Amino acid sequence: MAVLVFGLLIAGVVVEAAYELAVGPHPLANDWLHDTLIFGSAAMCAVGAGRHASGRRAWLCIAAALFSLGLGEVLWGLLYLGVEPDAIPYPNPASVFWLASYPLFMAGIVLIVRSRVSRFELHRWLDGLVVVLIVATPMVALVLEPVLREAPSDPFGQIVALSYPFGDLVLIGALLGAVPLMSWRVDAGWWWLGVGLLCMTLVDAVYAVGAISATYHEGPYDFLWSAGSVAIAVAAWRRTTDFLSGFEPVGWPAVILPLGAQVFAFATQIYAYFDELPRTERLLTAVVLGIGIAQIIASRPRAPHEVASPPATPGHTS
Repeated sequence: MAVLVFGLLIAGVVVEAAYELAVGPHPLANDWLHDTLIFGSAAMCAVGAGRHASGRRAWLCIAAALFSLGLGEVLWGLLYLGVEPDAIPYPNPASVFWLASYPLFMAGIVLIVRSRVSRFELHRWLDGLVVVLIVATPMVALVLEPVLREAPSDPFGQIVALSYPFGDLVLIGALLGAVPLMSWRVDAGWWWLGVGLLCMTLVDAVYAVGAISATYHEGPYDFLWSAGSVAIAVAAWRRTTDFLSGFEPVGWPAVILPLGAQVFAFATQIYAYFDELPRTERLLTAVVLGIGIAQIIASRPRAPHEVASPPATPGHTS
């Protein structure tokens, strides 16, 4: 039965994407089908939560996030369907439900990590922080800075405008930053969850920039919200593999992340001499560089050369 439902959801995403990209926005695709796919994904995610012994609460939080997202879509359609973009207020009542999905998604990710990680180690935290900063650096230049330039003049409007890209940044950063905490061992469910959040991040960026400049129209990328919801529902139905604790990378795998972070930060700083970059971008890369240096200086796991054997018991001579 689940296979049939997911088949219908995936087919619905294909139909919506084809219609929006080839024909343009239409209430049948952008509202009825779109909203049905999100609510159907939320329901499947809630049902899939029962398949997890230790992560049930996490997936219920994520199902609630999808449901909140769907409520926002329905409310936006009821209030502003057919309304010209410059006549749509920003923020609007639908923003309440859309923004409410971020803490619910975050709670789900935190609960998943807590169910898989028995202890937190310093070098794992540093690895995760490096990943988060590397993700944050391009998003600051490509999304946060443009949104801030176009944001409304009132403080409340600026907070709401920045909440979308900042919330996406936090979710993607937490998703990737948690991978080192789990000793770089992730299952298929984690990958599906990442794909779903990435789809939503892309379309959220389009919406945030378009909405505050009064140029946002329904489509042609609204199907990414549907696709992301279905991917997250698939993640909820993937059984969690046993988490293998105690795995420690050695040799190059143990230092490749801090070394790569230094190369990335160094290249960004050099690029800034030839082309203008936001100050925040340069500051973030400087922090990445510093953490990367700390990672290499810090004590890293080493492969044991040999296991010390217990001292031999002296023999007795006759």
